[in-house]
Amino acid sequence: MKKDGKIEEIVRRNMKKLSEKEYNVLIKLYFERKTIYSTAKELKISRNTVKYREGKAKEHLKKIILEDMGKSEIMLTLRGW
Repeated sequence: MKKDGKIEEIVRRNMKKLSEKEYNVLIKLYFERKTIYSTAKELKISRNTVKYREGKAKEHLKKIILEDMGKSEIMLTLRGW
């Protein structure tokens, strides 16, 4: 598997741990490549709310991924890798 594919898999797997609101905003902005304006319109929220949720979701996702990676490293260490 290519490095980019592995990163995408990690992101997608951990995105499932986000709240529904966080998840929906990131899917629309990054996977569907929607604008902030169209995302706001589709979700029936303000553009400022989209920006706020995007920022919070990215912070949350980063924390989740770092925790996940830490667990992976611990598991590999325990297995003698």
